[in-house]
This record gives sequence, structure tokens and C-alpha cells, in this order.
Amino acid sequence: MEGTPDATATGNADGGEPRVVAGADGTSSFLGVDERSILRRLCDGEVVRMQRNTGGSTLSFRVWFADGGRGLFKPQQTNSVANFRAEIAAYRMSRYLNLHRAPPACGRTIPRSMLQRTADATGDVTYSERVMREVLGRGEIVPGAMIYWVPGGLENVPGSERYPDLLDTTKPLADGDRTLAADLSALILVDFINDNIDRWSGGNILRQRATAQNPAPPMLFMDNGAAFTIGRDNMGARPTDQSQRLARISRVSRSLVGRLRAMNADSLSREMRLDPLGSPVGDNGIAAILARRDRLVQHIDAMITARGEAAVYAFE
Repeated sequence: MEGTPDATATGNADGGEPRVVAGADGTSSFLGVDERSILRRLCDGEVVRMQRNTGGSTLSFRVWFADGGRGLFKPQQTNSVANFRAEIAAYRMSRYLNLHRAPPACGRTIPRSMLQRTADATGDVTYSERVMREVLGRGEIVPGAMIYWVPGGLENVPGSERYPDLLDTTKPLADGDRTLAADLSALILVDFINDNIDRWSGGNILRQRATAQNPAPPMLFMDNGAAFTIGRDNMGARPTDQSQRLARISRVSRSLVGRLRAMNADSLSREMRLDPLGSPVGDNGIAAILARRDRLVQHIDAMITARGEAAVYAFE
């Protein structure tokens, strides 16, 4: 899929001046790469090629930067499960909770003409018309999320469907399953507060492709475009599904739950506002996140009362 480029550009794709990359101070990394360098590229790197990204029902574009790095641009669009702001918010939440599992993402604008040229160059009239009709923005400027392209290819995480047994304290947990169980526990807790309703629809629990040198890559918290709704009583778009999944979880990370307990509106809002396009979630969105956090903590406290702290806090 990396043949002749569909579009080229010179200079900053959005035509603006380089921006300060906030929230990347050299103290954190994603898959071993300094997030500061990743964000510099995503936020301000010169785009030299763009190409249609195939697969899925939403519109997105593969991006090549002048320094050889790659990204994925998800523009603002009519499809409700392709909220680019949710991708940015998921990255910021992952940083805030010190997990670093959601790929770095930066709010950025791209000229509409560049996206349309990319679509037209495919020769697919239906796709070209979709881009013309579904991509949103003001005039020539289209906002979106520029997301880090995970190198090495992706694969489904084996065994993820076993989460009800792996995370139930009434059932034994084999030593060989502890890493998988810890990853699934963190994913489900974070998806609950983020209200990611699309995780279990198929093919959305991913990791880098395993190799002989890296036989068990870490689970990645990807595909977050359907997250961060508010819903009735701040419980999101599908509160029943989310609550039923949470109810099956009784093994959690002590440190993650501690960070969730400490979360407050001021500190979370500060993290979200670090994106160059401003906070991807408004005040109502922050309130909804905190309401879901409170519901999550109530569940964990009930599990501790019923089964004991040592059993529930199964992971550091």
C-alpha cells in the first residue's frame, strides 16, 4: 500500500507557523520512542505525501513526513464514530494516567484541497465523492487528529476474549496470564471512563506484530474515535453495555486506581488543554469523565469489601 504517493506538499501542511509542542518534556516515551520527538513531527512536521487509508468505514489518510516518519490523519467528518477529538483526548488521558498506551496524537489542520487531491488520485469516484461530502471544516481548513503510525504492523492480541475469567478473583490466574490480564484490566477501566463503545466490535484490541526479538509486544489502546460521549446521567452512549463489562472486573492495578482516585477537573483539564487545537473535551465532557470515574471507584470499593484488597489489587 505504499506505492506512488497520492499527494505531495511542501512546507507545513496547514500553512501555519511551528507551534510549541506542549506536554512532551522528555520524561515519557511511547514504545521506547521519546514522545517529545513524536509530537514535534505530528504537530509541525512537513507533510510530503498523503495516501488514502483503506479499511474501516471512516475517512483517514496515511501521511509521510519529510524526516521519513509516518502518521495517520483523521479529519473532522460527518461519521459519528470518527470523532478526531476523541483520538486526541484518549492520548491525553493515557498520558495523564501514566499508561502511554494510546498512540501520540496532535490536533492539526490540513488544507481541504490536499485531502481532495488525495481522494481524486485514487480513481475511485465513490471515495472521492465521500471526501467531498463528508469531510468538515471551515472553508479551506480542515481540522483533525494527526496520529503516530505504529511501526512494524499490527495484530490482534491473542486471548483478549478471555477477560471475564482472567479478571475474576473467584477464578485462578496463571502466572503466564498475568501480563495479559493486567493489560486487559487497564484497557477496560480506561475505556469505561472514556466511554469507548467500539472496543469489542471486533479487531480493536491490538499490539505490534510479534517477532522473535519482541514475542509479546504491549497492548495498545487504539481506535478511540467513538469515545468521550456524555449521555444520560453522564454515563455515555451505551451505559448498560459498559456497566455490564465493568461488573465482571474484580482484578485491577493498585497504581492505576490510585491515579483514577486522584483525578480532578483542574488537573485533567490542564492536560487536555495542552493540545495545539485546544481541549478536545469541554467542561461537560470533563464532568462526564469524572462521573464515570466515580462509578468505577464505587465498583472497585464494593469488590474490595466483598473479596478483600489483596485479591482485587492483583497488579501493581
